[in-house]
Amino acid sequence: MNKLFYENVRENTLALERSQNAQRTRYILARTVVFPAMLITLIHGYDVESAAELMLGGFLLLLFVVLVARHRKLERLRLLTKAYLAVTAGYLERFSGAWKNLPEDGAAYGKEKRPPDRDLHIFGTASLYQYLCAARTQAGRERLAAALTATPRDLDRTRRRQAAVAELLAHPLLCIELEARGARLPDGHDTRELAKELAHPLKGSLKLISCIGIVFANAFVLSFLWAAFFHGAWTIPIVLFMFNLTVAMAFYTRTQRELAPLGHMARELRLYGRIFRTLERAPLRGEAFREVLAPLFAPVRATQAQSRLTTLAQCAATRRNIVFFFLANGILLWDLHCMAYFSHWRIQAGKAAAGWLKVWAEVEVLLSLARIGHTRAVHAFPTFLEGDAPQLMAEGAMPLVISEEAATPNDAHLSAGTLVITGSNMSGKTTYMRTLGSNAVLAYAGAPVCAQSFALTPMAVYTSIQISDDLAGGISTFYAELLRIKKMMTYSKRGRPMLILIDEIFRGTNSADRIVGAREAIRRLTLPHAITIVTTHDFELCDLGSEGVPVENAHFEEHYEGDKILFDFKIREGRCRTTNAQYLLRMAGIMGD
Repeated sequence: MNKLFYENVRENTLALERSQNAQRTRYILARTVVFPAMLITLIHGYDVESAAELMLGGFLLLLFVVLVARHRKLERLRLLTKAYLAVTAGYLERFSGAWKNLPEDGAAYGKEKRPPDRDLHIFGTASLYQYLCAARTQAGRERLAAALTATPRDLDRTRRRQAAVAELLAHPLLCIELEARGARLPDGHDTRELAKELAHPLKGSLKLISCIGIVFANAFVLSFLWAAFFHGAWTIPIVLFMFNLTVAMAFYTRTQRELAPLGHMARELRLYGRIFRTLERAPLRGEAFREVLAPLFAPVRATQAQSRLTTLAQCAATRRNIVFFFLANGILLWDLHCMAYFSHWRIQAGKAAAGWLKVWAEVEVLLSLARIGHTRAVHAFPTFLEGDAPQLMAEGAMPLVISEEAATPNDAHLSAGTLVITGSNMSGKTTYMRTLGSNAVLAYAGAPVCAQSFALTPMAVYTSIQISDDLAGGISTFYAELLRIKKMMTYSKRGRPMLILIDEIFRGTNSADRIVGAREAIRRLTLPHAITIVTTHDFELCDLGSEGVPVENAHFEEHYEGDKILFDFKIREGRCRTTNAQYLLRMAGIMGD
């Protein structure tokens, strides 16, 4: 997809919104005219005993009811159209860069004890999470956060997600519709308590409650018919009415407690029902997606069960009208029927409800991961390589958090050993490491990566890039880096594949100690099961390869035009031969010519 596609979708949706607004105006005008006309016609027809006018008044009443129903349906469509516009705007923000201002940045999911969360910009402002997130529910957001990991976990699930995301990419309009329907839910909607409540049937005897409701409701109806049409005594229906009302009041506290989930979730239940219907109709026939959607069809069909529950929620909501409450309970023991039916629904479908909600949470993750394919011209699904020897092969790799227009693609052909990268300040060394590391995170999540091709051995990503001191804990920047490298060495003893990314190694100490420490750290982290990338300004580290350590050198360089320093941000083989620190000092006016 490209920006033009979403601009066209937005223009078409705006045209639809204008049409709906015009139609809404017509409905309001028609209701304003028909209602008083209906009242006048009925009243006048009754006064003059005109059958024709009464029939016309009845027709106008029916027309008014139809107008109200269609107006309500139009209002629902208008809300969905607004959600379409918001979702489409979100896609366009990925092209403009405005996505970095979105409120849902996943900062709460980042952990200080997981350096890649910060170093690779997985969470927080201008992060992978902020770019990707299409989740509206709390469960969907938590799943997405769990998927964005620097440690490969279940590769089978990752491959299934890749297949499901690939299928979504073939249906961009469906993705917009699903996101729009999800956007109607409350922000951060948490359904765990609801699922827990729905899964537990009522305590006590359901049969007894149901029998009481059926017997005495039928008794009142029969006695009322007997009194009204067969000249029976009115005492019996009056006594039964009062008895039924007394029973309803006796059960009132319990009824309120048992039906409470329906009261505060009635709107959400309707919204989820529309989401489930959209998923059922969706042209998603791949094996991976069938597996994701399976809980919607068995053991209970979600749309049918949800429709019954929505109807029950509407019936329970009518109890809030005090007139209806007294009449319905006195005549039919309405509360007992609602409670019994709800308990019956819980027994039949309650345990399946949690599964339905998990389906939507997983679909939200898939929609989020598919966002890369919808908004990036250059993307590819990564390949996972077999074997214990680590490899990372990339062509045209770019970082997700930088726009394609501003990013420079780079290649990588890495295997076990160490790559020492030198180069001037701001030349692209750190960005190159983050590009490889962040694309590995996307690969493990099951998303497309920002590259023409990307293949890697599943390996844990360890980073030491963005380091700061901890005044409260009494930890200096240098010591903080030491702790990170110590963790790398500890993990390396397991013999599992690793991708190690260290930026400006030991920058927090003097040059003599830095070079000695860096040389020893590189020796110990250059392992047959690790790909280690180190950036440095210390050219002495480039000579480790001549000492028998499997180290290769690469560099970034700059060139000058007049008083400007320019970079092409392309990685090249060999060590750097230039520096730009003095030039930058002169540009800043700190150092004279």
